[in-house]
Amino acid sequence: MKVSKQIFCLMALGVLATAAVFAGGGREESGKKGGYVIGFSNSFNGNSYRQAMEAHARTAAEELKATGELKELIFAESNQNNSVQVQQIQSFIMQRVDAIIIDPGSATALNGAIQEASDAGIPCIIINDGPVDSKAELCYQINFDAVDQMSFLAEWVCKEIGGKGNIIELRGTAGSSFDEIAHQGFRRVLDKYPDIKVAAEIYTDWTGSKAQSELASVLPTLPKIDAILNQGGDSYAAVQAFRAANLPLPVIGGDNRGYFLKWWAKEAPDYNSISVSSNPWDGATAVYAAVEILNGAKPPKVMIHPFGVITKDQVRNFANVADEDIACPTFDRNWVRENILNQ
Repeated sequence: MKVSKQIFCLMALGVLATAAVFAGGGREESGKKGGYVIGFSNSFNGNSYRQAMEAHARTAAEELKATGELKELIFAESNQNNSVQVQQIQSFIMQRVDAIIIDPGSATALNGAIQEASDAGIPCIIINDGPVDSKAELCYQINFDAVDQMSFLAEWVCKEIGGKGNIIELRGTAGSSFDEIAHQGFRRVLDKYPDIKVAAEIYTDWTGSKAQSELASVLPTLPKIDAILNQGGDSYAAVQAFRAANLPLPVIGGDNRGYFLKWWAKEAPDYNSISVSSNPWDGATAVYAAVEILNGAKPPKVMIHPFGVITKDQVRNFANVADEDIACPTFDRNWVRENILNQ
């Protein structure tokens, strides 16, 4: 995949029946257009990726507030607690929001709440850590092809180490949909390389501090490590962990985070790596998509959002990315209409 332009980027049934009248269930009958209230249920916002995703959503929301199409975007964060996220979605239903954007903490745990929203006429737009298994009529999913993304990264890394050696796989949050699918992408490639051994799998919640701590505890027990595969948020933490342990750097797949890109561009420009990341601009995509759906758009139930790639030849362009920023392609509302909603 080639990215042509990179830009910094940073419950009761009675209650629900009542909600259906005032929320989506009564929208077409009332002819409501604009002034929408959208809930954003984020399973976690404790890392730079999720924070960037929320920031892009806010930017899109401000644009739509200026046109009168959006009245309010309300955020709720469940800190990786699926029961809390269910309660927050149900709270949005009771608040009679017009649509709910959901970054899910589980592929299955939210299905009942999503069905409740759909039954109340409230469309749910699933992003980032989907897919979910919901078959609700008003459930729309904008997913990354995490299998393709992680297979792309793994193939490059495996070839770079000559098809043999020991690797560490840094995973995300145990039980999350994205982690499971990303892991499938790695396995699809690793199964082709029998001489590459996975020396350790470590769950990091896509958070650098946890990745560094976990690596520090396990590195002394492992053989020589030739490469690191990670899903995002951990690349520079891996650099720091190996440095602190006075070990030679393995091939570390990049994650488009500012920390890693600045280190690569300024301190190790000859270091051979590739940087791949999901795109936190999907927060904005979700806001645009929600409003388009409320305005009558009929997109497919499952849509795919592109990811971003940075190569060694390109990294110098990202030498000044802020530490917490994520370099990724950004788009606009028309792009969402043409390339996401019309898939």
